[in-house]
Amino acid sequence: MMVIDKIDIEDKALKFRQAHNIQTCGIKDIFSMIEQRNIDLIRYPFGKDELLGFCTVFKGKKIIVSNSSEILSREIFTIAHELGHILYDFNNSNQNINIDLELNEETQDISEARAFYFANCLLMPEEQMVKFIKYVLKKKNKELNALDIVRMQLEFQVSYAAAVKRLYDIGFITFNHKSELFNERNSITSKSLFRMLQADERLLKSADIVQIPSRYYEYVISNYNNGYIPYASLEKALALIGIDAKVLKKEEKNDDELNIDDIFEEFE
Repeated sequence: MMVIDKIDIEDKALKFRQAHNIQTCGIKDIFSMIEQRNIDLIRYPFGKDELLGFCTVFKGKKIIVSNSSEILSREIFTIAHELGHILYDFNNSNQNINIDLELNEETQDISEARAFYFANCLLMPEEQMVKFIKYVLKKKNKELNALDIVRMQLEFQVSYAAAVKRLYDIGFITFNHKSELFNERNSITSKSLFRMLQADERLLKSADIVQIPSRYYEYVISNYNNGYIPYASLEKALALIGIDAKVLKKEEKNDDELNIDDIFEEFE
């Protein structure tokens, strides 16, 4: 029978939050937090239901890639999940890649179960959830309704389902209450609940953006300006992130095209 060390995972998630001095109950900007950890985060619109994300360590550099075609709350959870893989399953000599097509809390894969639980603990620590309900919502466990869950979504930047399941898992609500909360959401819809609170609906939508580390842009420009790559390669590289290279074009005597892999020579 598969068993994960929940105490160790909770402790690791708590220490991660402390290291980044998280003062709020939820993590408001996981994207910046990942970059501050010296992990390269790449967000790319692969298409809905194609994959959720993946992570790897390449030449000692930790990399997380998320699918920005998925709704934002799901993308955020995926990034937290991939961070769990980075912390537990990779080291600087590990060149493997971990691809997640779906996240399943019922998985029998210990690595996936551990990463899933880490994401829950990082985004929704038990103490912070209870504190938010008691001091912000000013509610008791039996009083929570669908609108309260939406307020928790906004604070913890998670999906409705993730918040409800987490409350059940930590024993804050009963199985019947969990079912009632899901039934209430299903009858009203998440979009309507958000609009009742006049809340920002970004969590319900996909960002569909391309976002890469700023160093990528800087190294590409530097390599071009130093004559290491021709304009054609610069143009291809910047097109990947939606930037028109024309404003950077200069007179060149030789515009022989290089393999795009050469662009990353200095970056790596």
